[in-house]
Amino acid sequence: MKKTVVVTGADRGLGYEIARQCAKRGDVVFAGKYRTKWPLLAELAQTYPENVHIIPLDVRYDKSVASAAAYILEHTDKIDILFNVAGVWLSHGSGSILDNKYDYDKMAEEFNVNALGMLRVTQALIVAVLKGFDKLIINISSEAGSITNCKKNDQPGYCMSKAALNMASVVVLNNIRNMGGAVLNIHPGWMQSVIGNPADPDAPYVPLPTLEQVKFQTTPERSAEGILHIAEEYDRFSGREPGFVNYLGDPMKY
Repeated sequence: MKKTVVVTGADRGLGYEIARQCAKRGDVVFAGKYRTKWPLLAELAQTYPENVHIIPLDVRYDKSVASAAAYILEHTDKIDILFNVAGVWLSHGSGSILDNKYDYDKMAEEFNVNALGMLRVTQALIVAVLKGFDKLIINISSEAGSITNCKKNDQPGYCMSKAALNMASVVVLNNIRNMGGAVLNIHPGWMQSVIGNPADPDAPYVPLPTLEQVKFQTTPERSAEGILHIAEEYDRFSGREPGFVNYLGDPMKY
């Protein structure tokens, strides 16, 4: 079945792969573009000109979200799946609370993008989501957002932002559950990624790291495949609480 989907953070990594695989299978894809100098989305739109709509989108700002939502809603009144993928990881190297290296501005930015960014986009598009067939919101969370399983002694900003994302997902589902809405939080795995690179939208293109440069257990392509498979059977995972699983469908603890 052909779907209409929205993907934030679609110009790189996991967001790009979700957009690409959805377009390849015939879905209409509204792809949020943040990186001004990264070419992947433009190439994808050339490959699937009838399927891919590129939308400038910076989830940090109300006006950018409102502008992107206005474009989407001019072209469709229903969204089957909203993929909130846009995220940043800025507090790597922050050390422990004993090291006196915390950067609170970076932590606030992580919270603004990773938690509030999802909420901004979801609120702007929720009416269209509830008119869709699936009525599904998929938020890319992280094992770092699990309070139960937390073993970290560093990166509090990133961990807190993902825990906040999980809580926001619960609040959103409480509002839409009785209307048939569903919410999933998905940990994409320890993935080959550029999320730790500078967050400047005009930063130059950076290729994905190799195994020799960074340890990772999965790729954006494999994680996207798993996430799209989960999306096809989302009823298994979203009930009283939003499902919290990894990209393989294994349960995660809040």
